Amino acid sequence: MHPYSDYLDRFFDELEIYDDLYRGHHYKAFIRSAIDEFLKSESKADAFAVYDAFFSSYRITLEGERNRFIDLLDVLRNYEENAAVLIDKQRDHYIHAVNAFILGLCIYSRNRHFREAFNTANLDKTLYPNSYDTRHEEFFYRWGIAALFHDVGYPIEIIGKQLQKFLGFLCDVGDCGKIKALIEFENFDVVNMIPEIQPRQEFAASFAQKHPAVAALNLFKPVDLLAYALYDTLGVDLNAVHKALTGFVDTMAKYGFIDHGFYSAIIILKWYGYLIQSCNYKPAYFYYPVLDSASAILLHNYYKNVIMKPPFSKGPLSPRAHPIAYLLILCDELQEWDREGYGILDRSRVQASDISVLITDKTMDITYITAQKKLPEEFPGKKEALLNKLLDIDALFPDGFSIGSESTGELALLAGELKSRAGLVPRPLMENMEKLAIEIHKLYNEKSLEREPGVPLEYPNFSDLPDSLKYSNLRQAKGLAEKLDMIGYEILPEGTKGEKLQQIPEEWVENLAVLEHDRWMEERRAGGWTYGVEKNTAQKVSPYLVPYAQLSEDIKEKDRDVIRNIPALLERIGMAAYRVTREQ
Repeated sequence: MHPYSDYLDRFFDELEIYDDLYRGHHYKAFIRSAIDEFLKSESKADAFAVYDAFFSSYRITLEGERNRFIDLLDVLRNYEENAAVLIDKQRDHYIHAVNAFILGLCIYSRNRHFREAFNTANLDKTLYPNSYDTRHEEFFYRWGIAALFHDVGYPIEIIGKQLQKFLGFLCDVGDCGKIKALIEFENFDVVNMIPEIQPRQEFAASFAQKHPAVAALNLFKPVDLLAYALYDTLGVDLNAVHKALTGFVDTMAKYGFIDHGFYSAIIILKWYGYLIQSCNYKPAYFYYPVLDSASAILLHNYYKNVIMKPPFSKGPLSPRAHPIAYLLILCDELQEWDREGYGILDRSRVQASDISVLITDKTMDITYITAQKKLPEEFPGKKEALLNKLLDIDALFPDGFSIGSESTGELALLAGELKSRAGLVPRPLMENMEKLAIEIHKLYNEKSLEREPGVPLEYPNFSDLPDSLKYSNLRQAKGLAEKLDMIGYEILPEGTKGEKLQQIPEEWVENLAVLEHDRWMEERRAGGWTYGVEKNTAQKVSPYLVPYAQLSEDIKEKDRDVIRNIPALLERIGMAAYRVTREQ
């Protein structure tokens, strides 16, 4: 079970798909199943299934034609796999986009502030009467386009980097100096123009009537449309932003960089504009949700590189200004796990393989998990600082937003170190016990917030814990097997044939909770802890070093939670408890 499967359950339980309710389809089931399969493997084949399920459910194609959007995504995958290996820095974007999409669904599901911002910005029927009336579908549609398509322009960036690297190699003779490679267009209007299938004035008439500021713009030019979207959502000067976007190809050439988000946004507008005309769909479908998603795609790099600088000089982006752009920047920056490195340098760098994440109406805590070496020590702080610079983080997470990192390999070493230092003798490590220790801490925090929603977490991330408490979680994880053995169960991979334990029967919970508290007291005393009325972690003093019967009910409930949570914790790492079958 993936760390945020519970969040997805909530989202899909509440989501309504119009075609399912009124046309007899089962699109929600197909998309949800594709996501579930992807989370088990995070493979390219299962990422493709997510793309296919979404864009087939929201298919805009002429009868008998292939789904060209899927073909476009295949081009991205092939370029990354085959061309990016020749450059220094290049990481996966194909699986990355699916992970960013799923993370966004989780944030939307769990954070009331974001849902309110989205609904206020996008569900005004007087402006766009065609928005979905089905629950959460308008968000699902716009977010799907933005998240799953935000990197489709990356092949252009790969080509530019390849050219730069090759020319650098050619000039690495004598003292030639550096050479700058430029990408220019003989006629950029060929790219920056939506094919006219219906009369232009007729197709754009309703939108132009509601938005008189577009009078001087060509509503069949993606760059003009994007300029208006930024004027409308961010409040920037229309002439200034139109000038900046119109000259952006020359700006990129001048300064030697390529913004793939710029090209991704143009591609989306060009293709959707053509198909919506060809299929005779309502023009509003193009000028509202598609333009909103395309402008979010543009902003996921353009906001930092241009809008935050003169002459616009905007501060951190508010979720109320452009909710989809805000969420895309957040998820794009956070999605740093399971990203295969294709570039020469990226293949040798430490990469996070997994995450632990906690999302509420007021907080978000994410811990990146590596298998061996830890991420650079400065990584969490830099990532937090960048996101606080780009986004108004407090608008969604007023009680705290934190990023941490942890290495399961270092945790295993820590076990040996503390064994010799504290005299503790841990039982043999089981497969994935390090991950389970991290999940135990995460679940403890979730339960704490449920019981006391207004109380800040003492240790939001596993990485924040002192070494002794990290090891305590590790010992607790390893002690699960012993408790399960007492009641006739063993830990095996999820899907093993046999009688699976769904929940701990209540008649066992209390006895096992007593044993859990006894184990905890033994561990604390061995580590030098003593009893005291007030808790003091630094001095190793705890008021809970008393027999279980003397504990208050709220503290007893924490020990009971440890027992009740065993099946859920095992699911999070792909394991389960099965009844032991012993030979007679």
